Amino acid sequence: MLSRFEHIDSWIFDLDLTLYGPEANIMAQVRDRIALYVERHFNIGSDAAHQIRHTYWKKYGTTLGGLMAEHGVDPHGYLDFVHDVDMSLLQPATDLRDQIEALPGRKLIFTNADAPYAQRVLMARGLDGVFEDIFDIHRMQHLPKPAPTSYDRLCTELHIDPTRALFVEDSAHNLGPAKALGMTTIWVNHDIGADSSGVEAFIDHEIADISGWLSSIHAIERTI
Repeated sequence: MLSRFEHIDSWIFDLDLTLYGPEANIMAQVRDRIALYVERHFNIGSDAAHQIRHTYWKKYGTTLGGLMAEHGVDPHGYLDFVHDVDMSLLQPATDLRDQIEALPGRKLIFTNADAPYAQRVLMARGLDGVFEDIFDIHRMQHLPKPAPTSYDRLCTELHIDPTRALFVEDSAHNLGPAKALGMTTIWVNHDIGADSSGVEAFIDHEIADISGWLSSIHAIERTI
């Protein structure tokens, strides 16, 4: 492994827009399902539902957080509903599977989604069986990234030494708590209006896509 990564023994990956690109349109479907849930829950129109969705997302980190805190919504039923999306645009990624499997050490998922949805994404991408564990929103006690306590829970429960861990994430703001713990951080910048303002110091490496980055690591490794 390259010298700058040779100390890494835990490779931690975000899920959505990290293990697949924005062209799959999965997150747009999820946002629409969230708004539909809100619309039905409150018996309101679509525009008002999207406004509530966005307001709770800004205030609590997820719409779910607001619905739980202010309306006692059951997180399991909510997540089952909002994650009922079409996965057909996600294609198997044989090269990505090989690249991740070739990494030395543990491979883990750290996601604000829940584990059943994450498993569906991994199956669609042909990445099932690659990762040791999925640390999901339920195991975060529904405090989503970038809540620092969720990073602490991740490291404690999975026995991760953060100074020997690397975290790959498409949301630059979610890298701050990881860097504060001593993790090596990788920002997947899809160049679709992404914002890293105020958190540049938390980004160790910026990449365009995970497959190309891992391919370059392994290609260089084979030549040295």
